[in-house]
Amino acid sequence: MEVALSNREMLVELGERFAELRRAEVAVLDLVAWLDKHGASVEFGYRGSPALMVEDIGRVSRAEARRIAERARVLFGTIGISGEPLAPDLPNTAEAYSRGEVGVEHVDRIRRFAAELPADVLTGESWPIAEKALAEIAGDAGPRGLSRPIRELRARLDPDGQAPDDRELARPDRQLWLEQRHNNWTIHGTLDYETGLKLRSVLDALGKPRSSEANGGTPDTRTPAERDADALAEIVQLAANPESLPENGGEPFTIMVTMTEQALREGIGTATTMDGTIIPATQLRRIACDAGIIPTILGSEGEVLDMGCRDRTAPPKLRRRLIARDKGCAHPDCDKPPALTQAHHIQHHANGGLTTEENMVLLCAHHHTLIHHTEWQVRIHNGKPEFTPPEYRPTNLERRLARLP
Repeated sequence: MEVALSNREMLVELGERFAELRRAEVAVLDLVAWLDKHGASVEFGYRGSPALMVEDIGRVSRAEARRIAERARVLFGTIGISGEPLAPDLPNTAEAYSRGEVGVEHVDRIRRFAAELPADVLTGESWPIAEKALAEIAGDAGPRGLSRPIRELRARLDPDGQAPDDRELARPDRQLWLEQRHNNWTIHGTLDYETGLKLRSVLDALGKPRSSEANGGTPDTRTPAERDADALAEIVQLAANPESLPENGGEPFTIMVTMTEQALREGIGTATTMDGTIIPATQLRRIACDAGIIPTILGSEGEVLDMGCRDRTAPPKLRRRLIARDKGCAHPDCDKPPALTQAHHIQHHANGGLTTEENMVLLCAHHHTLIHHTEWQVRIHNGKPEFTPPEYRPTNLERRLARLP
């Protein structure tokens, strides 16, 4: 593709192409619903099954054909057994999809949520309000950004839910080796079947491919092994939170490093850990948002200026307030729980930022990196985190304004 546009302008173009693709998908679903309502699946020998019709005409797998037929039904309605028209379950989602604001993954998350609710909830007065709210949220967030609102709505709409399944934990023999090689670590070992099954389940849940929205506007190209390693890193983050670990000599989890004052203030240069590992200062600044970092700051002649302090870390009382406010990763594209988050200083501690509720926000490791290294911005507005995406990433408001005459 030969163009005379900048990368930024091409990112804007990419967002519009995604919107065009979604509008084309909606046209297909609308046609499937129309054919179903007008009896095409009966007339042409598909036994009244729109899924069989889609499988044959669209040359798609049976599983995908069923998903397409179900999307068409919940978005555009169908015909009942007695021939009466049945209204769609997700009319507001259909409108947002038709405008190119949400994608098929958003639709599937909302329709699966609707399918799990009791019939009397879907026919009550609360569901249209809840579905409209989810459609609006989906217009600005990636599919995972719907997880937390869906959990909250499920608690309100179906408070009884299903009874929990309590199981006893087995403790068979297990072995694990963790060895450092240069600046990396090698891990190998053996797990019993039950523990391995649980770990596999957790890795699958935490290591799903990210949507383009959640990945900063680019496809997730990580291999399965890389996604598993990223998921394991989140599990380690969960266990390494100061509130989760027992104290060691009166101190929770702590990293000691040596670096120059300029590197700490400006985020340039390198830092050296107690075992001799050299890490970039930018990486240390990110870690320092929510870890027990004790820097030894050196002057120009190598003399020790300061042994540092740990007050950059959010203390337990402050972290509890952040959890109560943010309820997990505060980024709109994320649903990670509080245990998998880090407390980010909006104005960095090294630049005079205070370790206070007004200057901190909970972020998962991925979105913490995104805030540090991309044009995403965050501030506290009216007591809540408010995120501003890069200008090349279209927002729901911008799309709405673009449709105005």
